Amino acid sequence: MNNKGKVYVIVPILVVAAILIAYFFGWKIGAHLNKDRTAYNITELAILIGEDIDNGKDSGTFYVTGITTKELVSINDYVCSTNGVVEQYSIYEKSYGGMKVSFRYDISDNYYVIQKYKNGTEIPNDRPEAYKLYDKTVEIINTIITPGMTDYEKELAIHDYIVKNCQYGYVDYSQEYAYRAYGVLVQGKAVCNGYAEAMSLLLSCVDVENYIMVGEAYSENGWELHAWNAVCLDGEWYQVDATWNDPLPDRGFYAGHTYFNVTDDIMDDTHKWDEEVYDDCNNMSYNYYEYNDLITNEAGLLSVVSQVASRNIAGTVEAVVTDYNEKDFDWQFVFGIPGINSFEYTVDSYGNDHMVTIYLNQSH
Repeated sequence: MNNKGKVYVIVPILVVAAILIAYFFGWKIGAHLNKDRTAYNITELAILIGEDIDNGKDSGTFYVTGITTKELVSINDYVCSTNGVVEQYSIYEKSYGGMKVSFRYDISDNYYVIQKYKNGTEIPNDRPEAYKLYDKTVEIINTIITPGMTDYEKELAIHDYIVKNCQYGYVDYSQEYAYRAYGVLVQGKAVCNGYAEAMSLLLSCVDVENYIMVGEAYSENGWELHAWNAVCLDGEWYQVDATWNDPLPDRGFYAGHTYFNVTDDIMDDTHKWDEEVYDDCNNMSYNYYEYNDLITNEAGLLSVVSQVASRNIAGTVEAVVTDYNEKDFDWQFVFGIPGINSFEYTVDSYGNDHMVTIYLNQSH
């Protein structure tokens, strides 16, 4: 009887001990054994999930800490992959150190389009939108990309096509597509995530290294969630925001380049992002204005405007002016150019300089 009594006492103690060990040490053990599946904040988790999605996986399990339940609910605000989103998640274990969480993914049409275009992998029969998106992708690339183009030229052609052929907004009967490349390329209407997806989809198809950046951008309503792109040219990274290069109200077949291949210093006037996560962008070699010799002073701006007017008297002038002073700047020089009867202009800060955009003989 005494031995049985000891067994009865020991078993509950062992059970309690196992529970305590699992609670206090289970997460640490799991995280140690699965270092490549462990995240210490929501941004790290989003990157790991994005890698899963980009590899076409339909699920993934991670050890996470430093992440709130509210952040998990909003995980798709942080995961901005070209190839899909999180469909649902389940918390399997919750202990002192953190949580073990499993995610199920919804792989997007973009993934199947890229795989078909680059590898010849057949699109599943149950993805009719992917077939439409693939056909449109092939049509666009065959139209705007030519043999011998540099990566910069490919990027510029893709950027300008998207900005010129898409309007910011929604198609009333299918607003969900506004967040996808499908909205941009097939429907011609989208919001920032759609612009970023379309850029990434087309760049990936033509072998230009890129990824989608997620952060915030400043608007009239304050700081709001936003998505744009990072592009690698000759080993250097640049930021590009096609959404912000599409003017509002829409100016028809015109593409701006204020946010085309800019540095972190220029972008952080209007955008915020996790600088520890994304590559540094500090090179100007492929900045649109640097590359096209459109950085000038007040005296040189006359030559820039004259050159544009000689090609198109109703054209649009973009230039970075290094010595702009609002109080002393004299805009009357524009009327000295033959054929110009009216013009509108905008001036925005551009790092330490100013971006000047002049619309010649245009009325909107």
